[in-house]
Amino acid sequence: MPVSAEVHDLCRTMFAENDVHLALHVLNTYEGEQSDRVHEAVIKLSKGDLHLLASWVSGVRERGLETLFWFAGAMEPGATEKQIFGAGWMNSFYNKNRLASPGDGS
Repeated sequence: MPVSAEVHDLCRTMFAENDVHLALHVLNTYEGEQSDRVHEAVIKLSKGDLHLLASWVSGVRERGLETLFWFAGAMEPGATEKQIFGAGWMNSFYNKNRLASPGDGS
C-alpha cells in the first residue's frame, strides 16, 4: 500500500534528501491496520535515521500497535517521563543492535 501524501511530506522533513526514497520503501513493508498512523509514529520515533525506522517498523509486528502508539506519545507535547525514557531506551537498544557484529555475543 503506498504511503499517503502527508506521510511522504513527513519523510521529506525528517530524512536526508538521499534517504527519502529508502524511508518510503521501509514504510511500504508495513501492511497492517492504521498504516498512516503507524507510518507517522515510526517516522517521528526514528528521528530521521533509516536503521531506527526499520527497527521500529519491525517492532510493530513484534509488540503491536498499542505499544507503538504508547512509545510514540514520547514525541508529543505532554508526554510522560516514562514514555520519553522508554522511546529513548528503545532507540538506544536498536542502535546497540546495529553496532553489534553478528556472533560477538552482545
